[in-house]
Amino acid sequence: MNADRDTAIGLMEQKRYSEALPRFLRLIEKHPEDWSLYYMTGQCYRFMNDLGQAVRYLHKASSMNNVSPYLYLALGIAFQLSEDYDSAIQALKQAVQLNPSLVAACNSIGLTYKLMGRLHEALEWYSRAAEQVYQAASNEVHRDPEKCYRDEVIDGKSTLTVLPHVFTKMFELLRADPTYAIVKNNMGLCLLELGEIETAREQFQEAIDCTPPGYNYPDPIAHLESIMGTP
Repeated sequence: MNADRDTAIGLMEQKRYSEALPRFLRLIEKHPEDWSLYYMTGQCYRFMNDLGQAVRYLHKASSMNNVSPYLYLALGIAFQLSEDYDSAIQALKQAVQLNPSLVAACNSIGLTYKLMGRLHEALEWYSRAAEQVYQAASNEVHRDPEKCYRDEVIDGKSTLTVLPHVFTKMFELLRADPTYAIVKNNMGLCLLELGEIETAREQFQEAIDCTPPGYNYPDPIAHLESIMGTP
């Protein structure tokens, strides 16, 4: 099985989904107990835009392994793409229940609620995703407290001073990948639709500031430019 499986996975990694799919289906016939085969088959169907089959196989995978948040994340996205939003929310919230710090699931719940026109709920979940990214960066920064704080005496009082390292390292970590920028942009879009123009501007600007150097992400720039003349 290993050689056939490796070949199928290699094709999938090369985005040659139509070639990987029949190999996974043959592997399922021989090894119907392997939940991962159903997952990869479902993902192939998803990227080939056969969402009905994607949901079918991803649902099977999640029923065989109901402790993996990533299976529910994939299933939720497939439901979302097929416009079954209630089922998408249910699956994505199951992913969050299994892993509360799964940023992709929180962001996807936000997107699903936005597609449903439930903007306040969308904003709540986008905010939760942003907080998780920020907290993870903060935890990393504060692993070395000596670089973060210094005891000083100011005007005769002992004061704990925050060192510049905290701010520079936080900024560096938030720009390490596009996740934070994407979530902040999504928050801005919700706020814009809710008529909170100034707060939306702030979110778009933060998204721009935290976009990794060289990463092609024009969305927050375009959104900010679109409201520059808005009072």
